[in-house]
Amino acid sequence: MEGLLLEILSDFQVTVPELGTITATRRPFVVLTSNASRELSEALRRRCLFLHIGFPDEELERRIVRLKVPGLSTALAESVVRVVGALREMELRKVPSVAETIDWARTLLALGADTLDEKVVRDTLGVLLKHQDDILRAAAKLDLDAV
Repeated sequence: MEGLLLEILSDFQVTVPELGTITATRRPFVVLTSNASRELSEALRRRCLFLHIGFPDEELERRIVRLKVPGLSTALAESVVRVVGALREMELRKVPSVAETIDWARTLLALGADTLDEKVVRDTLGVLLKHQDDILRAAAKLDLDAV
């Protein structure tokens, strides 16, 4: 994949063995996103502008969740964002993204949860966290009585 990106970014073309070389008629605009799960080569980095986009603050994330999950109560949206914020402070292999916050809110809505309690959080942590060791670590560290 990286070879393909380098060809696009340096030569403005792509070579497909079955089709040949396809050259851009206009200079392509390429957006790469990364969750830092693997290192990019220096050659690829040299051709990219790096822009770090951090997580939104709690207020903005609450607004995003309420916009994307309109049936969610204000109180539950606040709890969801607060718990996700606590998870992001932990040393996890992968902290939950905003998309995962939205997925969790949708899951809670589908389950008919109107508050977060220990059982609901424990039963649904897999929506937010994608590694079993992260789930175990979070379940142990979260003060689930305070959610």
